[in-house]
Amino acid sequence: MIRFDNWLVWVAAIIAVGCSCAGEAQELSTYWEGHDFSSLEAFDDIDAAEDKFDGYVDLLTKAAYEEAVAEMTEFLDSAAQNTVAYMVWAGWFEPFLHAKESPYRNDDLFVAYLDKVLEDKVIDDGYMMEHLQNMRDCMSVNREGMPPQELTVRGEDGTEFQLADFKGERTLLLFVDADCPSCLQALSENVKEYKDEKLVAVLVNGSQYHMSNIRAQLPEEVLAHWTFAYCPQGRLETEGLYDTSLMPFRMLVTPEWIIEKTYF
Repeated sequence: MIRFDNWLVWVAAIIAVGCSCAGEAQELSTYWEGHDFSSLEAFDDIDAAEDKFDGYVDLLTKAAYEEAVAEMTEFLDSAAQNTVAYMVWAGWFEPFLHAKESPYRNDDLFVAYLDKVLEDKVIDDGYMMEHLQNMRDCMSVNREGMPPQELTVRGEDGTEFQLADFKGERTLLLFVDADCPSCLQALSENVKEYKDEKLVAVLVNGSQYHMSNIRAQLPEEVLAHWTFAYCPQGRLETEGLYDTSLMPFRMLVTPEWIIEKTYF
């Protein structure tokens, strides 16, 4: 009788999960029902549009990959009827996908989004298209199971070395901007989260002055856990190699110097 009861519990659980997924799929397929999303005129203000779009992307990230891509493709195809609307919606996909808890640089849905927008060529903004293309290029190399791209940095004493010199230790590479409050917070938070890893903070600002700026703002009990380095060429080089357009950007690397995870 106990086994039978357990069997019933498992069946009930499976049915519940199935119903939940079906519910999400149904909700996604009808999310924009009654709304012409080829324009922004149906919204009273931009904040309302943003909130609704955030809910839509949240459903996309929970859906099966094939379904999510199909929905996203239909959405962008409809939005393409209006260039301004397309630019807004397509532009929002990037930050809203970033905000989800998945490691977006390794996320196939994010790749599909980039490929779609780059292929459509609806956006008439050279800078934005270049940014998206650079991000797509970065995703083709900085992916789980691959070695990080080489980068020459300088330590606090000005000595040059390669990030790959940390090979042999499980390392967290944290790319930060000295003027970014979230980056300073990440330096403190990651000390607790990664107690057993080698912690390396790479400043993209590119000078010892910025390193002094960080030291002036954080307590010694946090600073003592980190090895600091800065990129002499600055943010331009790190963006080209690692897509540090948004920071803090973390890269967890195995002792064999293989990327285990990358995430914002």
